[in-house]
Amino acid sequence: MRKNVRTIGTILTFTILIIFSIMCVYPIVWLFINSFKGNSEIFTNPWGLPVSWSFVNYIRAIEVGNIGINFMNSVFITTAAVAISVLLSSMASYGIIRMRWKLSKFVYSLFLIGMSIPSYAAIVPLFSMFNRLGIINTYAGIIIPHIVFAFPISIFILSGFFSTIPKELEEAAIIDGCTILKAFFKIIMPISVSSIVTVAVINFINIWNDLLFPQIFLSDKNMMPLPVGLTAFNDLYSTDYVGMIAAVVFTIIPTIIVYIFLHDKIMDGMTAGAVKG
Repeated sequence: MRKNVRTIGTILTFTILIIFSIMCVYPIVWLFINSFKGNSEIFTNPWGLPVSWSFVNYIRAIEVGNIGINFMNSVFITTAAVAISVLLSSMASYGIIRMRWKLSKFVYSLFLIGMSIPSYAAIVPLFSMFNRLGIINTYAGIIIPHIVFAFPISIFILSGFFSTIPKELEEAAIIDGCTILKAFFKIIMPISVSSIVTVAVINFINIWNDLLFPQIFLSDKNMMPLPVGLTAFNDLYSTDYVGMIAAVVFTIIPTIIVYIFLHDKIMDGMTAGAVKG
């Protein structure tokens, strides 16, 4: 009787997981299939395969929609913001958790409070400060906000992992002549690869898909990232839907590739530090 109950429970669990997986994957498949259709066919045959497979939409997305330049802008902005945010947040987490001082808990709490502050609330003061500094419509003006808003979640994840690393490792390294920086880069960083990758992927997804900051702090079309470039397919009287779908495919491919290759480290990093000991 118990075996039958377990079997039924297992079947129901896998059935629910399969249905959920189909719900997650199907929109991506639908986008890919419809990116080869024409504007009229997408309305007359939205769920079927295209009558003829053509790369015209992708060519138009690159030539007319300027997607190639937007793609390179997204790569540059995202790479710079992710690299700097991961480096600084890991150093900050190390200083807060591993180097105990009077205000370490207070500073840690301040960073965590940052997770409750929406980016929309900081637009006006950021714009005012950046305007005075003269970095409006520059890459620095778009990279800095991304770094700042990546700190809270990054420090939260990394601090949880750093707290589980035995202090004897650093003590042994310092006895052998390592400085604090050398101990951090040669011992702590290699051990924390899973958590660092998790933080990098989370920041990558958030920054790559961000639409708010580029629209506010950038005005030059040649500096716009991909999410803003998608709006180029909207006209006053019409919308090139299939061209936009082709551009969306360009946008989601890097995120899918990153997650496919790093999903195992992401799961390890999210669970690291959850159980202490």
